[in-house]
Amino acid sequence: MRKILVGTDTTAAADLAVRSAAELAASSDAELLVLYVRPSESARDAADPRKSPDAESYLRHMTERFAGVRVRSWSEVGDPAQRLVEIAERERAETIVVGNRGVNGSRWRVRESVPTMVVRHSPCSVFIVDTRAAQ
Repeated sequence: MRKILVGTDTTAAADLAVRSAAELAASSDAELLVLYVRPSESARDAADPRKSPDAESYLRHMTERFAGVRVRSWSEVGDPAQRLVEIAERERAETIVVGNRGVNGSRWRVRESVPTMVVRHSPCSVFIVDTRAAQ
């Protein structure tokens, strides 16, 4: 693998996926791409206490946290699943890493969860990290 893309919303659950992606990148000497996608209607962002209060600061610390791993991190606005798939295509990532948040519920909610949508549309392999311990 040369590039691994991981999506984060900066929650503790998403951070488990980021750490797993960093371990995968380190073991395969791949570049780690960390993407924070803020939905355009982000009312939930302001009220979720499990999120980093400053997503940009969270992203800036990636190179310090994962010394020895080549890391690029940035944020964008849009639909998280759609942006992850588009970035994976553009960057030619071999793997997308996402947490399983949102896949353990009623089948109607699961159908539209970020991990489910990424799996359906991904141009590459998808690694889903069990993040229930942090939820």
